[in-house]
Amino acid sequence: MQLTHIALWTNHLERLRDFYVKYFNGKSNEKYVNPKKGFASYFVSFESGPALEIMQRQDITEAYDKDHIGLAHLAFHADTKEQVDQMIERFRMDGYTIAGETRTSGDGYYEGVIRDPDGNIVEIVVGGEPEIQVALFPPYELLLEADPDREKVEAYLKDSDCFIATVRNSVAGVIVVRKEEGGKAEIMNLAVADIFRRRGIARKLLRHVSNKWAPAQDVELLRICTGTSAAGPMMLYQQEGFDLVAVDRDYFVRNYAEPIWENGIQCRHQLILEKRLK
Repeated sequence: MQLTHIALWTNHLERLRDFYVKYFNGKSNEKYVNPKKGFASYFVSFESGPALEIMQRQDITEAYDKDHIGLAHLAFHADTKEQVDQMIERFRMDGYTIAGETRTSGDGYYEGVIRDPDGNIVEIVVGGEPEIQVALFPPYELLLEADPDREKVEAYLKDSDCFIATVRNSVAGVIVVRKEEGGKAEIMNLAVADIFRRRGIARKLLRHVSNKWAPAQDVELLRICTGTSAAGPMMLYQQEGFDLVAVDRDYFVRNYAEPIWENGIQCRHQLILEKRLK
């Protein structure tokens, strides 16, 4: 079951909508006016996670009194601690109430807390740093998200090193790398669990291989392959210093029994990228 939206009551519809659009890069639909009851509302969506439904408070009063216990807080995930600091200072400069100065919580999250124009509590957080360690038991469910052929996965695991990233004892991501002759190695699998995506975990796994594993193994050249339907991974790999060196046309059609679909596009061609470490 997926949480799709969170509803907020407000007496200042446009002001609250503009707040979440301006500060959190939200995208708002056109104002909706219920043809029978006459109440107005907006839906504001974000890069990921549930949307906000912002509704006129005075139009939805039948069932609850003004002291009804409702929303506790909203939480937005930032990419870095620096971003949390910058946003808190921006809110301070713009005159909003800082309900909690930046700090590291007991469960390892770095956070700052503000109040929106209606007094709702909004947390801006960045997750605790994931721990990267050797996988004693490869997380097959996660590995198969990146490579759906279990036989292939089992075959390359036999002569590869597998590392996992954990967050509060949960497996958040996995990377598999295989050393080859001549100072070369190939990253065979890289996957991040749905609920931990957009937190920089794939980047941290790549850097663990590049900066720690590769020097210890005397690896000078890293290779990684992806499909033409995977725009996000391609951008990440290039940001981390990998260059496109070849295209293997129809690789996924030739080598996989079932078609692979991603982002509504059939994955057909393989992109081969390399990163020189020395």
